[in-house]
Amino acid sequence: MKHIVVFVLAALVFSVIVAPETALAQRTAIRVEAMDIHRLHEMGLPNPNNWDNVSSGLTSVGIGNLVWLSGWDITGDTTWKTGPNYLWELATKPGASTATLDSSTTQWTTFRPDIEGLYAIRLTIAGKDTTVTLSAGRFMGTDRHNLAGAPLHCGACHSGGAQFQSWKNSGHAKIFENGMNGVNGAGWGANCFKCHTAGFNLGTTAANGGFDDVAATLGFIDSQWKPWRPGLYDSLLTTDKKMLTLVAGISCENCHGAKNPTHFGLGTQPKTMDAGVCGQCHNEPWRHNRFVQWEFSPHSESIWSNSFRSSGANPISNYNLSACVRCHDGQAYVNFIKGIPFDNRTSTGYSAIKHTKITCQTCHDPHSGGLRSAPTTSDTLGNGYNYSSMNLGEGKTCFNCHKYRRNESTYVSTALSSHWGPHYRGAADVFLGKNGHTFGATIPSSIAHQLVEKTCVGCHMSATPDTGTVARDKIGMHTWKMSYEYAPGQHVDNVTGCASCHTGIARFDDIIAAFDYDGDGTIESFIGEVHGLSDKLAMALPPYGTTDVNWALIAASPDSVQLKKAYWNYLYVKYDGSYGVHNPKYVVGLLQKSVTTLTGVEFKNGEGVPAEFALHQNYPNPFNPSTRISFALPKQENARLQIFDMLGRLVNTLVDENLDAGTYDVTWNGTDRTGASVASGVYLYRLETSSFASVRKMLLVK
Repeated sequence: MKHIVVFVLAALVFSVIVAPETALAQRTAIRVEAMDIHRLHEMGLPNPNNWDNVSSGLTSVGIGNLVWLSGWDITGDTTWKTGPNYLWELATKPGASTATLDSSTTQWTTFRPDIEGLYAIRLTIAGKDTTVTLSAGRFMGTDRHNLAGAPLHCGACHSGGAQFQSWKNSGHAKIFENGMNGVNGAGWGANCFKCHTAGFNLGTTAANGGFDDVAATLGFIDSQWKPWRPGLYDSLLTTDKKMLTLVAGISCENCHGAKNPTHFGLGTQPKTMDAGVCGQCHNEPWRHNRFVQWEFSPHSESIWSNSFRSSGANPISNYNLSACVRCHDGQAYVNFIKGIPFDNRTSTGYSAIKHTKITCQTCHDPHSGGLRSAPTTSDTLGNGYNYSSMNLGEGKTCFNCHKYRRNESTYVSTALSSHWGPHYRGAADVFLGKNGHTFGATIPSSIAHQLVEKTCVGCHMSATPDTGTVARDKIGMHTWKMSYEYAPGQHVDNVTGCASCHTGIARFDDIIAAFDYDGDGTIESFIGEVHGLSDKLAMALPPYGTTDVNWALIAASPDSVQLKKAYWNYLYVKYDGSYGVHNPKYVVGLLQKSVTTLTGVEFKNGEGVPAEFALHQNYPNPFNPSTRISFALPKQENARLQIFDMLGRLVNTLVDENLDAGTYDVTWNGTDRTGASVASGVYLYRLETSSFASVRKMLLVK
């Protein structure tokens, strides 16, 4: 069956790039497109058997598998552009092949290689041509059980390598085994085989030694082996169907393609950093949603700067914090982990076109499935602090890039510019309470968040909301996002990792600060207090009195050295982006010390005895489901804090006891004296002592 693709898309990103090396002289590029179930559905394309038109995007494919190709004008080597016209040609193919391209004049075309061999496809755009060569072959599978009489397979040559040994016991390798043994659940079965095996394709043209072909030859029928139960897979190894296990599991050819007929040497099987090769199985959002989460993450966005390129004579090998590509190019990060050079030279054509995003393979080792480990010599912040001895769990992977590039103690003396500062997303520095300017003070760090299991992962990768929720796959897990704005002013926060300690919260603003940190007379949410402090610091910097800080005016000030130290702290908090959540005490301390140094204003943070009685406005207000009420007592007295409805009827008593002088915070969760939830509406709260009485209003909105 042929499928003519007649549409044009301007920014399809999951592909293998094939283009000549001379970037500026070359206008034309071909992308071998990875196509998964979800992408085919979203693009309105057919997909027989719910799998036959899925493609890994690799240049080595199984005989009869559909190959998707798209053509692009890359003049200038900066962006992918739609060409003015297209001419596709099947330049060469095996002599007996009758394969043809489904379209010769549209931006996209497809074809199915029909016999083993090499296929060269040429594309011409505006007189400039390029060619990609693809191989079609049969799936060999791989043997991890040392079966007697096993035919030639990947492990026959590679079983002694570290990568094979790493894969051998991975979840990918054992997924089919676990299914037969009942580990994957009773629902596991034939519908799962397309992803849990090698070479699966029920299309009549795809006779290529994949799982379905081997199963048919051996007479393996899954229903005859049910129910799935412990030890069942081992019993399969004792039958005449044992060779099925060579393709039963996610093995070499799922990620490197069917055996290239010319393969017997390094480099003849493709390796890719394209996330699409993972998406072929991990992009079925209703149940396999890792890929769509990644698509919504900042990691999937193509952040590019010409500063990533080098004009030097040699590829980069010194991956210090000044090496942009270490964190901004997915392949360069892998090279950094492995300790091998990365060619980012302008002279060899490194550009926005050849830039690699932060994909699945960037963080995960494809063979073990686990996270990649960086050299311990890189476990150092910009100020020289080494954190190798700390147990950061899986969050340590995040630390490799999410730390500030610069050393505060030396950098603050450098000249100001529009890009001056600690760089961006320095969560590691903030989390560890390092590299801020303390003005000689000792600023403590919060310990609680450092005790979160897996650190960064414990919060940022907490479970995404379930199906049907507006924030489904928009926060948590592989989005790494903590908030999603689904409409102007309407957002959902990822509080799953917070709720075990901050019970009853539904959003970050429900976490009320312990004190009025910014000194504006109202105790707000903690993040609100830090925003207030940050604004106070901004207004203490030139041009003064506004939150729009002007670096040029700081540079021109006679007091520029002191101002730059405070400006560093302002950017330190701003660029982290958590507004104190990563280390509440340290961030509050830095901001308060900076404001005090510049203005002389002191912050008490609740220390000492209040000067007078006070009943503060509740926060948040309006609220749902709970709100915080704070009050102050300048001396010891019996205090009673009660809630009334608008008819003056008592709803609940929150406090009725003798209290020492001090500042107090009480939470009302919208319930009456019996514990039942009250209706929406306006309520009064009253504080009464023998010396003081005050009443305020609040609004409960459900």
